[in-house]
Amino acid sequence: MKTGKLIVIEGLYGTGKYAVSLAERLREALVRQGYAVYEIDSPDSGRAQLMGALDLNCGWRYGLFKPDFFYELASRARACSVIRDEIRAGKIVLCKNFTLASIAYADLKGHDWYKEGLDSLEARARGLDFGGEVVPDLTIFLDAAPEIALDNLGSSIEGIFTPDDILRQASCYKRELAKLPAARVGILNATYPGESIAAEALALVTGIL
Repeated sequence: MKTGKLIVIEGLYGTGKYAVSLAERLREALVRQGYAVYEIDSPDSGRAQLMGALDLNCGWRYGLFKPDFFYELASRARACSVIRDEIRAGKIVLCKNFTLASIAYADLKGHDWYKEGLDSLEARARGLDFGGEVVPDLTIFLDAAPEIALDNLGSSIEGIFTPDDILRQASCYKRELAKLPAARVGILNATYPGESIAAEALALVTGIL
């Protein structure tokens, strides 16, 4: 049986269409090579807001948006339960958004991910002490200038995020990516042609299989 792996695709708000395209192209390429592939999404609180999940009332000091961090923890826990099973079955799991997205969102809300212990809560949601902590084998970051991300978002961020928030998110991502082991990170230019991005990502993925 081929060894299962978790491949996470991250990016600024506004790069979602690039992530979807990349996941589709990666899935097709990996299936052609004989791998079983599973796709899943694990939204952070901010992305869930952008997705339109406005009817959940679960306010907490973590943030003003609904759904907030507790919804995110539940979503992450459910996603990781599925991811763990799929990896054990030998599948390559392509996941859009993971811990880095959560750290960036916390930063936007003015919270310190580490000093406030949010990292410990999220680690438990990923399975720490509950069946094995799920961590990415490879994180692919789709790098796009904040100006491009803002143009892609258009009016969808009005009342939710500001242009300065996207700039701050970009800074947080770059800071956190630098902390990860170099062999587990790939930073790709999101504005390159889709075929080019997919080829680079496939090379990164096959390098860890």
